[in-house]
Amino acid sequence: MRLSAAAIPALCSAAVVLSLAGTTPVLAQPFDGQRDAQPESATLAIVGGLLIDGHEGAPLPGGIVLVDGDRIVAAGSRETLAVPDGAEVIDATGMTIMPGLIDVHVHLDILGHSDYQHWHGSHRPNYPAIMEVSARQLLMSGVTTAVDLAGNPDALIATKERVESGAIPGPRIVASMGWITHWTDEEVQRHHRRTHTVNVRTVEEARAAARTAIAQGAGILKVHTGLTEAQLRAIAAEADRNGLRVTGHVGDRDDLLMRIRSGQDGIEHLSLSAGDSPIIHPDVIQGLLDRRTWVVPTMIQTLAQGLTAEWPDRRDNPRARALTPPDLWADIRSSIENPRRFGYFGGGLRVSRFRALRAKLRQLRDAGVRVLVGTDAGTPLNFHTDATWQEMDLMVRFGFEPMEVLVTATRRNAEYLGLGDEIGSLTPGKRADVIVVDGNPLLSMRDLRNVVAVVRDGRVYKRPGPGAR
Repeated sequence: MRLSAAAIPALCSAAVVLSLAGTTPVLAQPFDGQRDAQPESATLAIVGGLLIDGHEGAPLPGGIVLVDGDRIVAAGSRETLAVPDGAEVIDATGMTIMPGLIDVHVHLDILGHSDYQHWHGSHRPNYPAIMEVSARQLLMSGVTTAVDLAGNPDALIATKERVESGAIPGPRIVASMGWITHWTDEEVQRHHRRTHTVNVRTVEEARAAARTAIAQGAGILKVHTGLTEAQLRAIAAEADRNGLRVTGHVGDRDDLLMRIRSGQDGIEHLSLSAGDSPIIHPDVIQGLLDRRTWVVPTMIQTLAQGLTAEWPDRRDNPRARALTPPDLWADIRSSIENPRRFGYFGGGLRVSRFRALRAKLRQLRDAGVRVLVGTDAGTPLNFHTDATWQEMDLMVRFGFEPMEVLVTATRRNAEYLGLGDEIGSLTPGKRADVIVVDGNPLLSMRDLRNVVAVVRDGRVYKRPGPGAR
């Protein structure tokens, strides 16, 4: 059964009502947390918005975040903090101030095109230029840290260097430097990311592949299908030795359980049971809990084609179009003319698929499994400009509290990456990754479409303007 166009609003509205029925919206309340001391100097002050600091406490009305160089030096309210002389001021009055978003699964080398063979065949020589577009789209949408899983190492190294030097705007990039798999030679040659794939045959080759990725600057390792338990244990040991996580795809239930016990820290995509079944096997839930394994559902990747088939105007995403060079946009737009024909997602938006995703996510949450925010952004119709807020919106619809989702997309994602001491909350001493949202995501996660100011490492990349509202 497929959802009709008329059925989608009703189903989505019902999901929102169901989620709100058990949720008390977190509104502005008196601030009862510890107040930061007044700093003597600051280079930047973000003033006047509802302050959500990433620590799950009550939001603070009339908030102020003070930044000196690349670090936060204070966060509080206009009642307790003053703006030091000489600081640049961003007026966030009537809006929301919060930590920059972190997306733990993106693909910088793709921009929503539906034909991978065409895209990679045509644009492989231009990967750095493509990644520059993706990086700008993510940053301008409020994503200040992004995890690239499976990009071309040479292009990623060049892009990271340009972002870190300030030559191009972009999020902080954590990259896997390709992926490690165990396929036949034919499978490797057939895959569109064959130049990104390190194919191994032995345990020693698996260990060497992990060491190579780490030497290239990987901040996380990604594994794909076909690996043996011994190979995976070797990869996990190298990652653990260097303080890194291992994440990746899984196969059937036996493969998933093997990966959990072998040290794979993260499971990408919510394919924890076959087909559209809404049930995750109890053995899987127990394994995830026992090993404290993270799950990155990437639900918007699964639903993107079906949503577009029922709402064709979604193809003309104004935010993606505005931040994509015209020639690239023409190529992308042509490829997504008929969303129903895509084989990537296995069909349109079916009621069974929607309900299965919702049931699985609730099962994970109710069991206490650690769920993160990642989107597979860049995959067909899954634009970098919108993937993160759409994933977060789905989490709220499927039963998560809004504050829980915001904290997951900031502080908890940072902790997963081993960056919790540096980013993820508006805490003095941490890097100044701050966004201003025209709206209140605690009341509607869709307000995250309206990111009007972006600060990363203390540098202002986007400011509120006359058209911000």
